[in-house]
Amino acid sequence: MVRNYYTGDPVPNAAVTATTAGRGALETVTTDANGRFAFNAPGELERIAVNASANGFGDTSVIAGEHLSWNNENLELSLLPADVMDTFNAGQAVALSVDGVDLVELDANSFVDSDGNPYSGNVTAHLTVIDPSGDPSRMPGGYEAIGADGEEGLMESWGAITATFHGEAGDNLQLAEGRSATIRIPIADARSPSQSPWNIPLFYFDQQDTIWREEGSAQKVEQNGEWFYEGTVNHFTSWNADVLYDAITISGRVVDEAGNPIADAIVRSQGQDYIGGSSTRTAADGTFSLQVRPDSELLISATRLTLSNTREITVGNSDTTLSEDLVLFQASVALTLTWGQNPSDLDSHLYGPANADGSEEFHLYFANKTEIYDDATINLDVDDTRSFGPEVTTVSRFPYPGTYRYMVKRYAGSGTISDSPARVELSIDGETQVFSPANAQGSEGDWWHVVNFVVDTDGSVTTQVVQEWNNNVGFLGLPSHQNTQTKQPIKSYAR
Repeated sequence: MVRNYYTGDPVPNAAVTATTAGRGALETVTTDANGRFAFNAPGELERIAVNASANGFGDTSVIAGEHLSWNNENLELSLLPADVMDTFNAGQAVALSVDGVDLVELDANSFVDSDGNPYSGNVTAHLTVIDPSGDPSRMPGGYEAIGADGEEGLMESWGAITATFHGEAGDNLQLAEGRSATIRIPIADARSPSQSPWNIPLFYFDQQDTIWREEGSAQKVEQNGEWFYEGTVNHFTSWNADVLYDAITISGRVVDEAGNPIADAIVRSQGQDYIGGSSTRTAADGTFSLQVRPDSELLISATRLTLSNTREITVGNSDTTLSEDLVLFQASVALTLTWGQNPSDLDSHLYGPANADGSEEFHLYFANKTEIYDDATINLDVDDTRSFGPEVTTVSRFPYPGTYRYMVKRYAGSGTISDSPARVELSIDGETQVFSPANAQGSEGDWWHVVNFVVDTDGSVTTQVVQEWNNNVGFLGLPSHQNTQTKQPIKSYAR
């Protein structure tokens, strides 16, 4: 499925192309009215890139194959809305600007068509700023890269942009041989400009070989009080300001609730004090080896139709082995909250029946992170206090019939939940839903009631979309200590 990243709305008429190294494009299909697509992949392939593009959005790519079992797997591609959509004549010089800063500068007569012939008609441009702060999955193609010396490794990001250009017939345009363009990549919000390097390598995403490649470099510049990485490129795709690092290995095992090993589970890491991530697949005995940045704080989780908890870990400068297995629950729900730099702190709250007759209610939040009933574990895995998130709430099983309510509260910082912008991703029964405060009803306040889960006496779960603002805190049934409970001092990191 292809979705709008922020709203979760399906994107119809998106072009989806599968490519693989050495063979180019395998197949191109178009999403239907519900944003869905399907294609057949040759079984012998181990790695392909699935690329999606649509009018009004920046292109994206996900890597599949080595992390999938190729058995009717579901892929989700989330497109970021374009920051600039412009049409101009190829015979004129042009600058594509965001917030008063020229992010792409082009000379006149810079383009050739897909056959390499000079192009002279109108050009349609899409420019998208990619800030992976809080959610590294916004970056097309993951974080595997090849350096200028030909060595493969993992990269951490300082921000990226995607620029695409199309002719009047809809065909892709590229810069002509000998032509170049100036690009400026906004430094990601999670990065401290004062501690960012003055010079940084540039990487572009190679859709054919499904990997990022180092090409050129950029210098840190300031305009209008904001910081950017400025460089020169001679072709257009997604460009990333990154640094490769020497990875260490985390080893561990994924099991089910009975302790049986799970093969073909996907294990993912996400940097907490850097922007980057990695993933791998478990072997037949459930074991895995995952490369991560040394001396860092990480989130790690596993999926294979069902979900594990998300675990916070800290690693040093040498390989490490997890002391506890990652456990996949038979039936599970995960709610992931992310947001921007301001407000600095949004909080996840989950309420539900604490006994069989519903006469008591539990409240899961930062001061009460775990509830266990009848072997069902409900957990706030991650409570983030320093902007961006994620905050992750996992439910191994709903223990009692009744209604479970999930809400988001603005705890600290300037700005509103909508302006942040906040985003809640719900994973349940192998499906994903995305919620945006832009779709909430009523007058915005500090509480965003996102979704309910209605559990029947037979254990069946119905998702009830609420999407309402409510400023009357009493309606929430909050325990009295919520109004006086304070958090530990906020930790500060140079990211």
